[in-house]
Amino acid sequence: MIMNKNRDWLVRRAEQEDGCFVSVGGLVEALEQAEQAPSNVIPFKHAFVRFLQLVRRDRKLSMEQFAKKVDIDLVELLKIETDEQYTPAIRTVHQIAEFLKIPEKKLMALAGLLRVKDAQFQNAALKFAARSKPVERLSQEEQSALEEYVKFLCER
Repeated sequence: MIMNKNRDWLVRRAEQEDGCFVSVGGLVEALEQAEQAPSNVIPFKHAFVRFLQLVRRDRKLSMEQFAKKVDIDLVELLKIETDEQYTPAIRTVHQIAEFLKIPEKKLMALAGLLRVKDAQFQNAALKFAARSKPVERLSQEEQSALEEYVKFLCER
């Protein structure tokens, strides 16, 4: 059997399968790497990481406890939460989605494993990523450093 590797054909076929998500087996990653990421990419990975962190904290689970309950490797969970370049395994995202009882495709999209065409989904991920970090007061030392640096920038 000869496999059709024409990118446009693959994307059209994938879009026919599902109105929002493009998934063509293992070729999605190869297609993603082949094209440059646009400058307006929605920070899905950041939303994915923050989502996992907040869910874990909400359930009062350490990383070790969460990994054990979800039945994933602790090393992979650590990589997911600390390495922005890391792409989790499909099985890992499947296990997390199953444990949290949320749609697998949406979590796969957040994890960067599927391409999302749904503007509402993109908007929600962006808002979540932007609002999920708490606003903290600057320490006196941080405030002084900031003021000093702003003064330096304005002088030059």
